[in-house]
Order: sequence, then structure tokens, then C-alpha cells
Amino acid sequence: MSLLRKLLADQRFLFLLVGGVNTAFSTALFVALVLAFGPHVPSFVSLGISWTVSLVLVFFAYRFIVFRVKGNLWLDFVRFAGTNVLSLLINMVALTFLADVIGWPTIPVQIGIICVIITFNYFAHKYVSFRRT
Repeated sequence: MSLLRKLLADQRFLFLLVGGVNTAFSTALFVALVLAFGPHVPSFVSLGISWTVSLVLVFFAYRFIVFRVKGNLWLDFVRFAGTNVLSLLINMVALTFLADVIGWPTIPVQIGIICVIITFNYFAHKYVSFRRT
């Protein structure tokens, strides 16, 4: 089996690959919104918009490409959204505190927060969102 086939069969690799593409898309959208809205709009507004758009897109990618589950579409989506809401709340609190209260630069702060949340999300999606008995 070639290295590429082994990697594409590894759920963790696929999670990072799909998540990486989604994170790049979501981060680019976040940056574009921050720049478009300017400093007078709180950073959590840009985060909320970029999060919502990427949530719907990545649900299907995780469901069909990474975790390869069938059935329970709506239940999976509700659990997936709930797990992501928790991640979003953690992200929003950290971003608001670090960027808006302390005054650290918004974009690098958001990139750092994303790095921390990735590990949490993998286990949450594996054991909550797409859990099968």
C-alpha cells in the first residue's frame, strides 16, 4: 500500500486535511470580513459569519469523507452543530478577551486560537457528533 493510500485511509489525516481546507477557507473569510467591516465592528461579528458559513460546508465533508457514517443525518447535524457551538463560544470568549479587551492583534490571535481548538474538535466529532454504537 502506498503512503498516499495509507494517509487517505487514516481518519486523523483526513480530519486534518478537510479541517485544514475548511480552516483556511474560514480564516480567509474571517480576515476578509474584518478588513471589510473595519475596526468599528466587533471581531466576534466577523467570526460568527465565517463560522456559520464554514459549519454547513464542513459538516458534509466530515460526514462523508472523514468519518464515513450513514443514517441519522439530522441527529448528526444537531450534535455537530452543538459541538461546534461549544468550540465557537470558547473561540469567541478567547478572541474577545485577547483582541478586544487586551488589544492584541485580531488576526494572529484568531489563528492561534484555531490551533488550540483543532484537537478538541477531532475528539468531539469522533466521540459525539458522528458517534455510532
